[in-house]
Amino acid sequence: MNTTSTTIKQDMGTLPCNKILPGVDIAVLLISGGVLVLFAALALYDIDLMSSWINTAFAFSTKTFGAFWQILLLSTFVIGIFLAIGRTGRVVLGGLKSPEISTFKWISIIMCTLLAGGGVFWAAAEPMAHFISSPPHFGGESGTKNAAFNALAQSFMHWGFLAWAILGSLTGIVYMHLHYEKGLPLKPRTLLYPVFGDRVMKGAFGAIVDSCCVLAVVAGTVGPIGFLGLQVSFGLEKLFGIPDTYTTQVVILFSLIAIYTLSAVSGVTKGIQMLSSFNVILAVALMLFILVMGPTAFIFDSYIQSFGLYINNFIPMATFRADTAWLDWWTVFFWGWF
Repeated sequence: MNTTSTTIKQDMGTLPCNKILPGVDIAVLLISGGVLVLFAALALYDIDLMSSWINTAFAFSTKTFGAFWQILLLSTFVIGIFLAIGRTGRVVLGGLKSPEISTFKWISIIMCTLLAGGGVFWAAAEPMAHFISSPPHFGGESGTKNAAFNALAQSFMHWGFLAWAILGSLTGIVYMHLHYEKGLPLKPRTLLYPVFGDRVMKGAFGAIVDSCCVLAVVAGTVGPIGFLGLQVSFGLEKLFGIPDTYTTQVVILFSLIAIYTLSAVSGVTKGIQMLSSFNVILAVALMLFILVMGPTAFIFDSYIQSFGLYINNFIPMATFRADTAWLDWWTVFFWGWF
């Protein structure tokens, strides 16, 4: 461990001890928690006003950062490929001689924690939406066999290489290097240490960075939970006749929150790992069932054809800017979310 990391640990050790909630950053808790409580209170007071503010902020974000996000994700993918095929691809991070979790369990955790409810919802919803209304990059008629291929190709763009490059590669590499090699804490502010140094590791600056990241995680998690709640409620009505009402949706949401909380509190190697492995096994079984009992030939044909379209149109789709109104509600929406 180098001198810098030792100094940081000593500096952090001199901060006031939190005896009430050990291990909890009170400043981050107050800032992020305060904003969330205020948001919930305003939403309960005037949901239309809050919705208007959110829509305005969303429009500002997509207009201001849309092109930047597209370049950012494409650049992240290129850098990730470079790191993988270069000599850095053979570097072992983590400070362990062998992994604590098997490859299958780790892949399961990554799939379920990064895709989560959003992936479950959009995996079915997005291809159908593009099938009904063709993406502007492909154009042409909707509802045809070729439209189905184009719809899947567009979905592959949103949930393929670029998404995983920013969700599951560079951030993890930077975190692992700074934590295991430099001894820095596993906090969001650590990602900015190479840029700002000690200034971001303590004081108000670091607390604000961590708070913003907590709020971003909440914003990115609440949506998928809501999508999944609506999807489950709709499915229960179609399969078992349970009314798709507000009460049913609330019960489902609270049940999901309880499961998420218990799995998170139990840790990665226990609850999260067990639920993730179960989900992936169930998903594979469901895919095999659909493959065997469904239109098997069409499934193979559409996957091969659509993947070819995805690869052939990869750069044009990644840099498409001809229809910003469509992009704001699809590609740019996903990129900002990820």
